[in-house]
Amino acid sequence: MKKFLLMSLILLSVVVGVSSCKAWRTITTSATYVQQNDSAQSKTTTTISTKTVEEYQGVKK
Repeated sequence: MKKFLLMSLILLSVVVGVSSCKAWRTITTSATYVQQNDSAQSKTTTTISTKTVEEYQGVKK
């Protein structure tokens, strides 16, 4: 009986593993803005960075 349950669990794991998949995609974006004052020789630099992680769950039809 234990052997049957173990084999059933293994078979179920294989079926679930084959029938679906999971994937991730990471998107990184950055932008730099420079602001210069006309009356003085000073500059202000600003950098904005974003990171987006997308997750996809696929199911085999």
